[in-house]
Amino acid sequence: GELKGVKMEFKMDVKNNVGDIIKTEHFTPESTGVCIQLHFKEVSYSLAEQGAFEYIRRTMIANPHAKITFRDPKGHKYIFKRAAEIVPVLPKEVLPHPKGVTADDITHIAKTTDKRNFKSMLTTNLSRMSSKKIKELQELTGIDMKKRPKSMTWAEAEAIVEAFGKMKFMAPPTSGLIPIGEEQIEKGMKLILKPEFITTITRAPVTYKGGVAFIVEAGIAYGGDAGRIVNEQRKSEILRFENRFPLTFDAGSCAITEALKSIDWRRYGLRDLDNTPLTLFVNIISTQVPYLSTGKQSIAPEPEIVHEIRQATMKIARKLQRHIRSKKAEKEKAMRSKIFEDYVPVIIEEAAALAETNVPDYKPVLAKVTRRALAELMGEKVEEEIEEEDYVDSLLEELDEFGHVVDKEHSSRKDRIQESDLDEAFLDDEKPRKKKSKKTGQSTLFDSEDLEE
Repeated sequence: GELKGVKMEFKMDVKNNVGDIIKTEHFTPESTGVCIQLHFKEVSYSLAEQGAFEYIRRTMIANPHAKITFRDPKGHKYIFKRAAEIVPVLPKEVLPHPKGVTADDITHIAKTTDKRNFKSMLTTNLSRMSSKKIKELQELTGIDMKKRPKSMTWAEAEAIVEAFGKMKFMAPPTSGLIPIGEEQIEKGMKLILKPEFITTITRAPVTYKGGVAFIVEAGIAYGGDAGRIVNEQRKSEILRFENRFPLTFDAGSCAITEALKSIDWRRYGLRDLDNTPLTLFVNIISTQVPYLSTGKQSIAPEPEIVHEIRQATMKIARKLQRHIRSKKAEKEKAMRSKIFEDYVPVIIEEAAALAETNVPDYKPVLAKVTRRALAELMGEKVEEEIEEEDYVDSLLEELDEFGHVVDKEHSSRKDRIQESDLDEAFLDDEKPRKKKSKKTGQSTLFDSEDLEE
């Protein structure tokens, strides 16, 4: 159908943290999307970690399906292109779990509900609450569940929450948890960081506090533009997210920082984590993220959350360890090959001088050895192996012409007839055979003519 657009002007009410709409205008747009222009007073703009540019950069990593065009106050225009075409599925709304609510949540539900008693209020506003659980709750608290919600006191709300902590509930539904996905995270990190190595993981849903479900996603980018530049040197950086949104403040007290700093990175080939071009990505997905403060910029270090972050990161760190070892081994092989190529000609020339003879033409042999070393370095077959296989194949073809049946598809290299085997076969035909006499028990020599006689 026809596209419809809305243009609005509003200002922020800082005290109440709400937006006041000043003007609304409808128009016909040329394309879909959202355009936001903001005017600030007495606000400094910079490219620091807590700045707008860095926030958008991190947003693109966790939301690779988006395309963002950013024009800063200085007039510079930055275009962050879309890295993936898959639009995330909208999460389904789920009710709060009893293990994740507070006394303040219970009193708020009691004030806003239209139910007539505690029982109906709790069963309709909380997940995993059944009539059996209501009966158990009444036995633990001694509160009449037929009371009207409007009459609930703060002491009753605290008693209900305390009883929830003693009760056992089924884990909450995970339909409200929509992870980014390993492939999508990898695409986002590749677009922004352009690393030489990248690995990601999405863990299975688990719970904390006995019933609040959450998912941990982690990624590691190494080399390229990974890390952050400090004094013209690339250092490691930690990208913290909750439900795809970047967390740029209060990093020191966050559970993500605590979990990553507690890992012994030397075990994974990183002797100095701070001075390594490395980006660590962690995203926490939950309908009830445990924040440390009202600013919602730092995640509480719940033991289950810290454990999951560690497990996810250490699993992908082992892949990074293999990459670093492989890279180091290739570098050492290349150095040995270079040393061989540099010093062998010198040794040959000096040896020829000592022997008072002309220097032989060593370049073809040296080139052949160098090619062999490079082939081994790249994991390719060397020329000698290829020539040997061609020779054996041609030998088998000759045998086929003489009537020998050879099944190439089902015979291994070990079963193929070699040239030495043929020589032995021809020699055996020419040797005289021995026959044991029945009467004397002695062996006698005979050939085909003796048999005819």
